[in-house]
Amino acid sequence: MMLVAIVNRLRQILIFALLLSAPLVQAQDDELTRFFVSFTTLKADLEQTTYDQNGRLLQEQTGSVVIQRPGRFLWVYQSPYEQQIVADGDKVWLYDIDLEQVTVKAQDSALGSTPVSLLMNGDGLAEHFDVEFAMERGGLTWYSLAPKQKDGSFERLSLGFGDGQLRSMEVQDSFGQLSEFIFNNMRLDEKIDPATFKFELPDGVDVMDETAVQ
Repeated sequence: MMLVAIVNRLRQILIFALLLSAPLVQAQDDELTRFFVSFTTLKADLEQTTYDQNGRLLQEQTGSVVIQRPGRFLWVYQSPYEQQIVADGDKVWLYDIDLEQVTVKAQDSALGSTPVSLLMNGDGLAEHFDVEFAMERGGLTWYSLAPKQKDGSFERLSLGFGDGQLRSMEVQDSFGQLSEFIFNNMRLDEKIDPATFKFELPDGVDVMDETAVQ
């Protein structure tokens, strides 16, 4: 009888703890949602580090990102190799400056429900992702998100927030490779020249247009 009483008491404590924690989790989810619907434009400096499935460093890159909703962005890598990725609302242009090569893809199929698409549109959080848990790490509040539709592009997305602003993002792909993005000097809702998202094809480059009719 004493054992039954102890078990019942533990069950009551657990239920009470869950009731207390539920509003906190909901509040965190609301904070996450608010950020993604709160801005029209975003500018930030970027640091990207990529590791293999064993945690070995593969590459470090620096650059910048400019986003204008809905559906436009300019993602630039300045080192170690110069690359530009431009989404103009219809197509995505991937320009490898060193290789003098441009690849053109249809934007909808190229981005889908990727993390970049989430930043560009902002209204697909609940539609495309499940928020599994939140935790404190490294002075940031981290949200772990899993895509509802497994399309093979990535397995998990983690977003690190500080002072209500996105500071870091981690993306793990289906091969276990981890890419970490750190956003510095982020500015929201600054005016952006529409020409920023108009890609001008450079002279003399090779073009692979995957949108061309065969």
